[in-house]
Amino acid sequence: MIRRFRIILLAAVATGIWARLDAQTKKISNRTPNIILILADDMGKECLGTYGGTYPTPNLDKLANEGLKFNYGFSQPLCTPTRVQIMTGKYNYKNYVEFGYLDPYQKTFAHLAKEAGYNTAIAGKWQLGANNKLPGLFGFDQYCLWQLTYGKNKGERYAKPLIERDANIVKTTDEDFGPDIFVNYILDFITRNKDKKFLAYYPMALVHAPFLPTPDSKRWKESVELRHKNDTLNFRDMVTYSDKNVGKIVAKLKELGIYENTIIIFTGDNGTGRPVVTPMKDGSKVPGGKGLTVDRGHHVPLIVNWGTGRYKDHVTDDLVDFTDILPTIADAIQKKVPADWNTDGHSILPQIRGEKGTPRQWVFSHYNPLQNNQPSKNAARFFRDHRYKLYHDGRFFDLVNDYEEQNPIPEGRGTPEAEAIRKTFAAEFAKLPAWKPSDPGQPKRVRPGYESQRGADDGGE
Repeated sequence: MIRRFRIILLAAVATGIWARLDAQTKKISNRTPNIILILADDMGKECLGTYGGTYPTPNLDKLANEGLKFNYGFSQPLCTPTRVQIMTGKYNYKNYVEFGYLDPYQKTFAHLAKEAGYNTAIAGKWQLGANNKLPGLFGFDQYCLWQLTYGKNKGERYAKPLIERDANIVKTTDEDFGPDIFVNYILDFITRNKDKKFLAYYPMALVHAPFLPTPDSKRWKESVELRHKNDTLNFRDMVTYSDKNVGKIVAKLKELGIYENTIIIFTGDNGTGRPVVTPMKDGSKVPGGKGLTVDRGHHVPLIVNWGTGRYKDHVTDDLVDFTDILPTIADAIQKKVPADWNTDGHSILPQIRGEKGTPRQWVFSHYNPLQNNQPSKNAARFFRDHRYKLYHDGRFFDLVNDYEEQNPIPEGRGTPEAEAIRKTFAAEFAKLPAWKPSDPGQPKRVRPGYESQRGADDGGE
């Protein structure tokens, strides 16, 4: 009798537990998804194993194998132009002012998330203006950032980093590693918001120069001095450490039971640093293309995952550029982008859901970083698709046969297919406002109360 009572009691307890778990699962599944956007710094697509690279990236490779890998994801060729574009969903000719600055009157995907009831956070590299109130202005509830109030000559991002966290300077020593501080901040934010809706933006410090050891590197363990010695031989470890930190985020989501309802987007802000030459599995080598408008300057990894069992196909050749990220987030959180924001992108949420979607036919780039307020020798506008590319000055290339863009095709001398694409791109150029590389950026506006807090000796951006 006692045994039977115990069995009935255990069954009742188990039923109650499963009922609560089932209710919790239904509550989470009925909620719009959490968003985690990870932006690696200076990481071209050749760096990842899933794109044919030789650096160990098991976590990202798995994320791609289980999720959706975009073969044709395109950023801007340099960091600030990309950050402005990805956050605002606009091509740079509309709102780009100068390097290291985001117009304080712009709206971002974080604003949309907050309006939709999401908690928001950003951790990593800032480089968008020197005032510690700016992250809040741009929609982030909390932050942990490098290169916010202080310029990079005041402190680096790796060993003994100079990091500002929610209006305070983080006290660090040579035993501390900036990327660990950033990822731990993201992990803590996720944990505290596991029962709420959240958006976490993680613009990584890795793998930007200086090329320094990580805590997993042999050189880190050998001496403190080597932790600050720049050497491209450290690049492999930096890529692998980036992968390790992504793995920590995935593991935390699974531990908390919210992995299935979280959209993870991983990409890079531009091509790999030019001192780096990456060996590929096929025996070829890819020189870094950061700052260049050739393919290796803006062709970046783009991996998206929304839980398990969603995808019939795990690879797509759909074209994506960084204006597409804001409308995709808006679509996912069920928040309409106001028409007066004047954005340019197309949502890829259908593809992220595992559906066909409506792929774009071309991507566009307006690129002029305006470092030191000077036009770049690489400043350019161009349209491109999978194969062909037309610049503002009329240069036209077949990227399949001329990957490095050495031999422009004279007008009328291409194949019928090529000439039809040239005509299409020329018609798109005709819709744009006039521009030349010597033109300045948009007028610089300073919002009262958000003036620069950086001193004249802080080394700028």
